[in-house]
Amino acid sequence: MPDTATDITFGDGVYRAWLPLPQAVELERKCGIADRDGRVQPKSLFTIYEQIGDGFGADVEGNIVFLGGASVPARDCNEVIRLALIGGNSGPEENGSEEVGPQRALRLVELYGYPARPLSEVAATAWKILHAAIVGISLKKKAEPTEDKPSRRTSKKVSS
Repeated sequence: MPDTATDITFGDGVYRAWLPLPQAVELERKCGIADRDGRVQPKSLFTIYEQIGDGFGADVEGNIVFLGGASVPARDCNEVIRLALIGGNSGPEENGSEEVGPQRALRLVELYGYPARPLSEVAATAWKILHAAIVGISLKKKAEPTEDKPSRRTSKKVSS
């Protein structure tokens, strides 16, 4: 079964990135576009995903590479990451906690998002998050121990 969360390497460590419904709705609102009457209309996650994805492909090893041609605002990329960090709420321990609340997420994006890092790098991270949210990612199952090979959990009696 696919998962809609993913791990991202961002700045100082590996973080869980997830866009649950409250963060997805806020992302669509924050990245919205003003209509002719000045009212902001939400921008769909699919639209953001497609705009970012137009500029990326995968190399033979499956790594995301920038090809050029994307038409997404830098703000949208930073917002994807910020809200996914809040939704994932897990990262390297800081001040005795692994939780990533709104203030920590904002600080991380200010330190490691655009313009602190190249936009192509930030956009690739945002695309990875949206890809997990929209398409899902496959979870790898741990290999089951066979009867021929003892499990790592098996302990041997130590003679005294």
